[in-house]
Amino acid sequence: MDKYQNKFIYNEIWTLTFGAAFQRANVYVKGAKDHEKKEFKKHLQEYIETNILPVYHDNKVTDDETHLNHITRISYASNEYGRILSNQELNFGISQKLLNLLLKYLWCLFDYPEPPHFPLDRRIQESLIDLANKSGVLPRGIVSWTQITKSDDYMAIIEYIRGNFLTNQTLAQFELEHFERRRNQS
Repeated sequence: MDKYQNKFIYNEIWTLTFGAAFQRANVYVKGAKDHEKKEFKKHLQEYIETNILPVYHDNKVTDDETHLNHITRISYASNEYGRILSNQELNFGISQKLLNLLLKYLWCLFDYPEPPHFPLDRRIQESLIDLANKSGVLPRGIVSWTQITKSDDYMAIIEYIRGNFLTNQTLAQFELEHFERRRNQS
């Protein structure tokens, strides 16, 4: 891939990532101007590219605590634009979707280390209910990822998956497999 192809794909990844993380989340206050939203996304992208992605690129994030800390840092970085954000900052659920989806795209499209988690959203949770029903595991209810404010709620779902469904695969591999199956059923 030449540098223009690479830049194009990279920009598309960011567009898709922001779109998926913000689409149902009511991120902005009523009246937020388009130029403010654009400035906010640019700020967040630069923050993540400078302060977070290098650690993942160097494969230095494999544990939950470090990953959770990075998600929380994204929330804190967003509060600089609190005046245009519904909750004065992105909550944990939106921040995890943003980071986890970005890492998933980079892993699947480039020579990038496998992410420690996956984008937790409704689709994967619906897949978990189907999987639990088929395997006799007690299903857990769906938690609105856009409303997750604490890492504990997020980690409860991650631990549920680890404890009930992972065999010889990682969380990221598990999600890719089940995301694809669910997509093909629709």
